[in-house]
Amino acid sequence: MRYAIKIAYFGDNFFGSQFQPDRRTVAGEVLKALKSFGIDSKLSFAGRTDAGVHALGQVVAFDSESKITPRMLNSELPPDITAWAIAEVPEDFNPRKARSRVYTYVFYDEDYDLSAIEEAVRLLHGTWDFSNFTRGYRGGKRTIYRADVRKCGEFIIFEIEGNAFTWNMVRCIASALKRVGEERDLEWFRKMLSPEEHRERIQPSPAAGLLLKEVKYDGIRFEVDEVAKKLLHLRLKRRLRESGIRYKIFSLELEASEA
Repeated sequence: MRYAIKIAYFGDNFFGSQFQPDRRTVAGEVLKALKSFGIDSKLSFAGRTDAGVHALGQVVAFDSESKITPRMLNSELPPDITAWAIAEVPEDFNPRKARSRVYTYVFYDEDYDLSAIEEAVRLLHGTWDFSNFTRGYRGGKRTIYRADVRKCGEFIIFEIEGNAFTWNMVRCIASALKRVGEERDLEWFRKMLSPEEHRERIQPSPAAGLLLKEVKYDGIRFEVDEVAKKLLHLRLKRRLRESGIRYKIFSLELEASEA
């Protein structure tokens, strides 16, 4: 039988999602947890995430003769990975063949022109060649179903849904949006969406601001493990408190240093 699980993870202490010998990865930890239940299977991920990138709805597929629940898997997973839903899927299920993926990128508002950023985000809808927003200039044509941006306190939150994404694409778009917010240069952004006429390399924004929020499929119904979901909420709240304390300490340090 083949199963797909939804997992969330904090990307800080991982060298990405894909297995690498001698390095701590999400795949490596999931493999170890499965093996503790006698499951020795190859893993297939819905999408690759780089070191430092977080996930809420990453999907991982594996083969097993017996069903395993998310809460069982969590008993063997480290606290920075939480399985919270599962689905029995067809034998040929490939998690990469999703209907769409949703990413969120968060960056600090350094007095950006939000209206200019909003105009740039509206340009993203539809099918474009995103070669200027990826590593290497090949195979960049993707379809964006939804993209929006909003201000939330001191931060700007950019969310995008598309059929697929190239390597570093969302982080590169985030860098471009920051530039638009600084320079109000929408014409440059338009040119970046036409690589056949304008080629330019752009550096990706930091990995820590990126979240793989959701992966959507047609005909696949995931069963949420409520116990596992409560565990995820507890872990998120704990991480939020820890981050809030660090934020306050650094704020106090800054105030004291400027006194």
